[in-house]
Amino acid sequence: MTDAVPNWYTGAPLARSGRGRVFFTTQKYPLFYLQITKCGCTYMRNLLYYFDHGIAHPVGSRVHSFNQDFVKADSIPTETLVASPYLFAIVRDPVDRFLSLYFDKIANLENEHDAAMRRRVTRMAGLNLGPEMDLADHQHAALLTIIAFKRNLERGKKADINPHWQRQQERLAQTTGLGARLLTLEGLPWQLPRVLAPIIPDIADQMAAVRVRNSSKKPFSHAEIATPKLVEMIHQVYAQDLETYQQVRTEWGDAPQGND
Repeated sequence: MTDAVPNWYTGAPLARSGRGRVFFTTQKYPLFYLQITKCGCTYMRNLLYYFDHGIAHPVGSRVHSFNQDFVKADSIPTETLVASPYLFAIVRDPVDRFLSLYFDKIANLENEHDAAMRRRVTRMAGLNLGPEMDLADHQHAALLTIIAFKRNLERGKKADINPHWQRQQERLAQTTGLGARLLTLEGLPWQLPRVLAPIIPDIADQMAAVRVRNSSKKPFSHAEIATPKLVEMIHQVYAQDLETYQQVRTEWGDAPQGND
């Protein structure tokens, strides 16, 4: 990660890291993106790279391992952040976010990159993971996992809470007073252009050119795993996240039809 002054900024940079330190920006465009883990961040990091370079990241699937390729807004004054209509974050349905984490990082035994996290969650939740797990096994393991997350979030020190299951609200708190525009992950294809088109007129084409997504093979669908008990527990643990997500979704309304 570089904290160098981005090329677009012509004002006086801060001598010390300011509130912009939590935001990604680009060399070309004065945008400010707050990353929330498991809320489309792999796609967004690849998109930011494409904005600056016009080509795909060479290792897009592992883009989070290449922080040196990205620009943070450390040196940008708070007044610039507050005045920007291009400061945004992406929120996600807590159930979808949890199940994405469960399938990608925990139940996916082929994911060697996140083996340490999987071992930790296995210990925390008392999981018995294996390739022979059936639907009932996964439903039970997912329930044990959210119960373990609940304990960790309620009792753990801040340093012990992994960003992958940290409440979205913890990250959003860093935008307080900055007028952040919130988008939904499922609405990103049409919401992000509405926010950034004034500075990136061809943003729809650039978004379409970025094809990398953080995805893995899932033995069962989200709908199959999401028992009423599991959904209830997720909503309880991430109650404020759910409220924020529903509010943002309502504010945006339905996706436009056709070319609107």
